[in-house]
Amino acid sequence: MHDKNEARFWRGLGIAILVGGALPMAWAWRGQLTERLTPSTTPQVRDVASFGSESDWIRPDEIAVQFKPGAKPDSNAFASLSKTLGGSLAWNSVSGGETGIARLTLPFGTDVRTKLAQLNADPRVEAADVVHLYRLPQNEMVSTGVASSTPIANDENEPDKGKFKPNDPRYSEQWNFKMVNAEEAWAKARGKGAIVAVIDTGVAYADTKKGKIARDFKNTKFAPGYDFVAKDALPNDDQGHGTHVAGTIAESTNNDEGVAGLAFEATVMPLKVLSASGSGTSADIADAIRWAADHGANVINMSLGSPYPDKLMGSACEYAKKKGVVIICAAGNSGREGVGYPAAYKDCVAVSAVGPSGELSFYSSWGKEVAIAAPGGDTKAGGEAGAILQNTVFDGKDDYFGFQGTSMASPHVAAVAALVVSTGIKDPDEIRAVLQKSAKSKGTPKKYGAGVLDAAAAVTLAEKTHADGVARFYVTLGLFAGCAFIGVIRKRQGPLSGGYPFWGTAAIAFGFLFPDWLVGYLGMTSEANLIGHSVLVPGILLMLGAKNSQERRLLGWVAFGLSAHLGWEFLRGTSPFGAEIGFWQFTPWAISNTVVGAGMLLAGLHAKRE
Repeated sequence: MHDKNEARFWRGLGIAILVGGALPMAWAWRGQLTERLTPSTTPQVRDVASFGSESDWIRPDEIAVQFKPGAKPDSNAFASLSKTLGGSLAWNSVSGGETGIARLTLPFGTDVRTKLAQLNADPRVEAADVVHLYRLPQNEMVSTGVASSTPIANDENEPDKGKFKPNDPRYSEQWNFKMVNAEEAWAKARGKGAIVAVIDTGVAYADTKKGKIARDFKNTKFAPGYDFVAKDALPNDDQGHGTHVAGTIAESTNNDEGVAGLAFEATVMPLKVLSASGSGTSADIADAIRWAADHGANVINMSLGSPYPDKLMGSACEYAKKKGVVIICAAGNSGREGVGYPAAYKDCVAVSAVGPSGELSFYSSWGKEVAIAAPGGDTKAGGEAGAILQNTVFDGKDDYFGFQGTSMASPHVAAVAALVVSTGIKDPDEIRAVLQKSAKSKGTPKKYGAGVLDAAAAVTLAEKTHADGVARFYVTLGLFAGCAFIGVIRKRQGPLSGGYPFWGTAAIAFGFLFPDWLVGYLGMTSEANLIGHSVLVPGILLMLGAKNSQERRLLGWVAFGLSAHLGWEFLRGTSPFGAEIGFWQFTPWAISNTVVGAGMLLAGLHAKRE
């Protein structure tokens, strides 16, 4: 009778575990499943009508080719392929031999589809596509650069405790940095050690035969870059856009000159892919993305776009993310639903723009791909003072200009990503999760994503997340040391005997550290983290596979370790899930798993000894 009662007890506990763990998990998954089961209303080609005809965005006589690593052809193979394809095949740039990107120029009137089919069937080819054109987002305006008559107050009477205020004379006009709480962030991190690749029109980074360094960039750190338009190592800016973007990220700061940069101790890697007209090719941009990933970039910013996707661009973004690069992109300036490319790629962080009021700017594109919003300026709502002010060389003049656009919003997010990198977090998914979870909630996800960027909250969460992972490791190490010490003192022999047995401690440690290992392996955005952090797994094993009380006790200890991990993250606010799992989804799931795990431990400790 006793054995039957115990069996009933364990079956009842198993059912409780399934209900207690599975229902909140289903609730936590609800939003993601709903989105997956709802047909997308956003076409693959984004709002093309407002951008002109297809011929404005595609070069029908050129094909870009991405060769697989280790299968890059030599000159003889190039000649053979050129003859077979009936065109001229050559590396896209000097770095093409490294990145594996080539360009095929075809005679006028060639059937491009046939050539694409031939290339995609070649085992050496990873991807092939017609060459697409990408441009600076439309409707970006430029102010005169004259100081605002009504600059936003710098709160000079506020106490400076916990803040850093730079001495740049026009910093008071940077309302955008106040909006994202830059001063609080600067007290903790300034981007040191992070490398941000600016893939744009180039940067006025140095005095060369092609241009001069901009006046407020003399203290900014630069990594070697490349000009994919002119095919040389001098990526000077001949348009002005890229320098303005780089200024938001890391313009020289606290130097009694001009304005500030948001991650002013970060290093900028200038990569020129857009000409003086603001136009560039998918081949050059894909080449630059891979070049940045191979040369140590932690963050890529791309304030450019097209309504058309491109296979080489998508492949390059996937490659860079796998190499540890977080890719930040402007959503576009169409003023309507439909996020452009590359922002719409799953491996990129799409950024919409807000003005001084914190509301979506009139020009900002929006859609389900938007991950976060950031200051991009809005001169309709705020006048000239509502633009984003940075130093650049524009129309031959080296001065401070106000620009507006999602092009200006994107580098704010890239800069804060650099701040996060400087705290020790390097994984792209983890950086994205920190940016989104720390954002100030703003409502409509399609317009604002997770909310408006908050640099101070992002740095605080990043420091906490990084420190907690280290702390959990040392807590576990302490558990083993304590267990060994007690074992020596008490001279315990049996691994499953009373007190704090070795195997019991090992089971706690496994449950306590397993979620960290899973996140490190799968990344922050994997839905499998919901299972790996749940007591469902040891619960089901306990119900179905535990043969005796010793195994039940061990599974109880594993559940206790998982519960302790969950409790830690719940109290510290460092849950390893993406922003899609909100507070009201995570909270019941975490509480139920913690309670059920504690119940499993108690039941295991009181199990009949055999």
